[in-house]
Amino acid sequence: MLVVNNTLEIAAREHKSGNLQHAKQLYEKVLEKFPGHYFSFFSLGVIEHQRGNSDTAIKLIENAIEINPEIPQYYNTLGIIYETINKYDEAICAYQKAILKEPDYAEAYLNIAIALKSQKKYIEAIENCRNSISITPCYAEAYNTLAFLLEKQKKYDEAIENYKKAIKIKPDYVEAYNHLGDIYNELGDYQEAAKSFYTAMQYDPSYAELYNNLGIAQKELEQFDDAISNFKQAIKLEKNFAEAYYNLANSLRDEGDCNEAVKNYKKAIDINPDYAHAHWNLSLAQLLDGNYLEGWKGYKWRRNADLKVLTDYHKTGKSRWDGSSFKSKILFMHYEQGLGDNIQFVRYLPMVKSRGGKVIFETLKPLIGLLNNFPGVDEIIEYNPDEKSSIQFDYYASLLDMPYIFETTVETIPSDVPYIYADPVKSRYWSERISKDKFNVGIVWAGSPEHGNDRYRSCKLQSFSSLSMIEGVCLYGLQKGKAAEQMAELTGQIPVINISDDFEDFTDTAAAIDNLDLVISVDTSVLHLAGAMGKKVWALLPFSPEWRWMLNREDSPWYPTMKLFRQKKRNDWYGLFKQVCEELKMLVQNK
Repeated sequence: MLVVNNTLEIAAREHKSGNLQHAKQLYEKVLEKFPGHYFSFFSLGVIEHQRGNSDTAIKLIENAIEINPEIPQYYNTLGIIYETINKYDEAICAYQKAILKEPDYAEAYLNIAIALKSQKKYIEAIENCRNSISITPCYAEAYNTLAFLLEKQKKYDEAIENYKKAIKIKPDYVEAYNHLGDIYNELGDYQEAAKSFYTAMQYDPSYAELYNNLGIAQKELEQFDDAISNFKQAIKLEKNFAEAYYNLANSLRDEGDCNEAVKNYKKAIDINPDYAHAHWNLSLAQLLDGNYLEGWKGYKWRRNADLKVLTDYHKTGKSRWDGSSFKSKILFMHYEQGLGDNIQFVRYLPMVKSRGGKVIFETLKPLIGLLNNFPGVDEIIEYNPDEKSSIQFDYYASLLDMPYIFETTVETIPSDVPYIYADPVKSRYWSERISKDKFNVGIVWAGSPEHGNDRYRSCKLQSFSSLSMIEGVCLYGLQKGKAAEQMAELTGQIPVINISDDFEDFTDTAAAIDNLDLVISVDTSVLHLAGAMGKKVWALLPFSPEWRWMLNREDSPWYPTMKLFRQKKRNDWYGLFKQVCEELKMLVQNK
């Protein structure tokens, strides 16, 4: 027996040191002499688990349990192995047997919670976490798991509290710091997020995820160079870190480096071929760079459920139109995304009509009057989210799929303007309200605050103050929404005539624009409307513009009467307006 004990001691030491093959040989020697030696069966099971042989590991540990069914740790280890091969029900069953043997087995309760978390059974998982903590109040891992489960349920305050408890118990708990930073990122408290990530790095500077998450916070804090540096560091530490490649690509695209952005999106996709965000943003980078044929192909990824982009408003069961002839058939064409997108892409409807029979177009209420009797549309209907459409049709399509269907390149954009016209009666009404002896400029300074890039694409009314001081210029506010309140707030400071209060829909906006000499707007639907009407229009673009405006050009192939003014530095509205002011002075003088 002394020899066996000595062999077991050596085996345990070798096992602990990572010498798995030697340890295995020693345990097998013990079993040759004592075939019922359950500890050796258990230890061999652990070794096989460490070597990735889960099925063999399970059989060996089950042998140990069959010989001695009273040891709770054996059931717990069996559960861990089942969990590694995603057999969560079997894992939970094993953990529960461990608890039957040892009712105060805190680790087993926590392991049940982790298995339930993998099954997204968060409420049950939380209950098991709390059981674990009630048994062992200083259990950092249990607080960390509980916090993560609360985070998944968007109970952020409780989650933060529990992450902090985990950190208090275990001050070097890198995972807890990382998750805590994630929550702060989610809540938009990027300074606190960065603090959490920096603290974690002090304990583990080789943890790639920290650098990726810190980069996310820094990007939001407009520390762009630092963000790019940290995304690169994350990749250096973890070569197959798809999310870091994706985030790096986004940052490079925002810096205008589309070539490098495309390379990094493709690396993310090579690692994770189903990475919907990477596919879609790759397409946006290609479109921004003018590579339209490839860009339109990838743009279809916006329909992926992971993106949560509302694209198809009808689950019809009908076939999506592929561009082929639909003579004697009915095509249901529906709007997608924003008002500006719809104004930009309705130009394709006459081309659609040329391939078939009846075209029904569904769009948003503000556009109905503007697009009544639009060429290529047989019937226009209003989108109503509360009512299911009873319209009968054979095929359906989204307006934003038309560039792909018609294989649009930069050179073949259908750019005949105007293709939208003002109502003559309303235009005459506005002609009587707009000065005849001034150079009349309509202005828009803000888009929808719900837009993801609004903080960069929108400015303040104050930015237009230099234009109001140009002799002969009269400014008219076309702004709608909350941002329009700035006109009242700045009464007496910036001479701008507010006419937008009288706009009921886009027919009024179009009629007013029809009587102006120039429209100057940030990236909004009004900008598209003026372009579609063939009016002289100036676009005020942020340093990182949307794909449709491309890069390094002052004109738009979508709108021939439009001139593009671009920020040369991020958030530099002052520099942009200085250029606009000089151009406007020259325009007024030449008139």
